[in-house]
Amino acid sequence: MKKTLSFAAFLLFLSGFAQAQSAEEIVGKHIAAIGGDKWALVEGVKSEAKISADGAPGMSISMTMVTIRNKSIRMDVSVMGMTQTTVVNGDAGWANNPFMGKMDPEPLTSDQVKAMSDMTDVDGTLVGYKEKGYTLEYMGKEDVDGTEAHKIKINKGGKRSEYTFIDPASFYEIKNIRVEEVDGQEVETATVYSNFKTQDGLVFPFTIQQNDPMMGGSTVTVTSVTINPLVDQKTFVMPGK
Repeated sequence: MKKTLSFAAFLLFLSGFAQAQSAEEIVGKHIAAIGGDKWALVEGVKSEAKISADGAPGMSISMTMVTIRNKSIRMDVSVMGMTQTTVVNGDAGWANNPFMGKMDPEPLTSDQVKAMSDMTDVDGTLVGYKEKGYTLEYMGKEDVDGTEAHKIKINKGGKRSEYTFIDPASFYEIKNIRVEEVDGQEVETATVYSNFKTQDGLVFPFTIQQNDPMMGGSTVTVTSVTINPLVDQKTFVMPGK
C-alpha cells in the first residue's frame, strides 16, 4: 500500500514538473518571438493611439503614453478639447479628470499607484518573469476567438495574478486577464491583442481591445511606437494648483 501511494505521489510530482516545464518552454518561445534579448536595451517607450469607446460611439479620442522603465508612466487622453492626465512617478501618482469637473491634479491612492506601477514594466509581465519573482502554471488550452491558445497563470505574489493566452503558431500573447485588488475590491480586466507589427526588432500589438469593469469596453488602435524617446522628466511631476 505504501509503495502504491509513493508511486502515485511520484506520478503527481512528474505531472507538476512537466506542466512547469511546459509553461516555461511556451513562455520562452513567446519571449524569443517578440524580440528576446533586444528588450534589455529598452529604457522607455512612447506610443500614440486612437481610442474607440463603446460608451462614446463615433467620438474622436486620442491617447499619448510615455513609459520609463520601472519608474514612470504618463497617459494623456484627449477628447472634445479636454485632456485627462494620469501619472505614476516612483511610489506616487496623480491625475486630473476634466470630464468630471476635476481640473486640478489630485494624488492617486496607494492601490491605484500599485495597480499602475506594473505598467512601467516596459518589457511586459513575461520578459524576465523569474527575476521579477513571478511563477508560472500551465492551465491547458482555451479558445480565444477561434484559436486554441495556451493558457498560463502568472502568480505575481500578494493578491495579484494574470492569465496569459499564447497563440501556439506565432507564440504571440493574444489575450491577457489581469486580477488584482484595488481600493479593497477585486478587479478583473480582460485585454485582447492583435495586428502585431515589428518596431526596431521588437513586436507590439497595434490593436488592443479592453474590457474594463470600471471604464467599459474600448478598442485602442496604435498609430506609432517610439523606442527610447527623449523625455523631459518634469512631465511626470504633479503641477501646482
